[in-house]
Amino acid sequence: MGTPRKINKIKIAYFSGTGGTALVADTLGKELAGRGISVIKSEIRTGNTHSEDKEDLLILLFAVHAFNAPEIVYKWITSLPEGCRTVPAAVISVSGGGEVTPNTACRISSIRKLEKKNYTVVYEKMMVMPSNWVVKTDDGLAIRLLEILPSKVERIAGDLLAGVVRRTRPKLIDRIFSKAGEMEKKGSKFFGRNIRVDDNCNSCGWCAKSCPADNIKMLNNIPVFGKDCFLCLRCIYGCPNNALAAGIFKFIILKDGYNLKDIEKRMKGTYQEPIENLAKGYLWKGVKEYLLEH
Repeated sequence: MGTPRKINKIKIAYFSGTGGTALVADTLGKELAGRGISVIKSEIRTGNTHSEDKEDLLILLFAVHAFNAPEIVYKWITSLPEGCRTVPAAVISVSGGGEVTPNTACRISSIRKLEKKNYTVVYEKMMVMPSNWVVKTDDGLAIRLLEILPSKVERIAGDLLAGVVRRTRPKLIDRIFSKAGEMEKKGSKFFGRNIRVDDNCNSCGWCAKSCPADNIKMLNNIPVFGKDCFLCLRCIYGCPNNALAAGIFKFIILKDGYNLKDIEKRMKGTYQEPIENLAKGYLWKGVKEYLLEH
């Protein structure tokens, strides 16, 4: 245990594409508010300005992209005003695979950038949510991840307020993965420019309004995609008319889509198999450890 921190106000800054990280941020915010803490919750998106509020603790939350934070998170940190005082910070990453290779170094770059802004990172943690990328999480595991979220968040809130210091040591191989993964940021721009619009589009403009990168504009009632995509997949999975599809890197998109509320509806009242039966093989090792962690 550490020395309890004197905390009255906490800022939660988060980047979420398809809802997993936003749900973590919401749940954590409610837990902290329930403990009498003033919580400022701010979504990281292009055009958002930094508030003038002086928090006692910053919590940075982001979905892992190619073993790193998304580029929009780096840009947000870079735009932070130079700190005139040292502020403690916690960095919480969210992935579909957990704290295993190749993800153990995913927070390094964002932590270093925060430290350059005079933040002292005192806590880091990996949260796990259902995967929205390449491989679908079995519904039995997905619903368990959603159900266990409040208890995981309760522990994090307790740690932060109690002054627990938690820093990790990333594996060398994962540091290499992290460096190589930064190339994804260039590929994401090509992905965004090649998103296809089909005849299901009714020109509602949902995608343009919802894009956190402000990368989609409506031109002659048709979505047009720019070069600032961060590959969050919000537009493809969230389109109300299922009118958008990947033009390249199609293998990363789950064919049945991705919606956390749909998972809850499908699994309501169903029999849940033991975790050990569902989380087999190295691919699900991190998820299994996360769910069975005490």
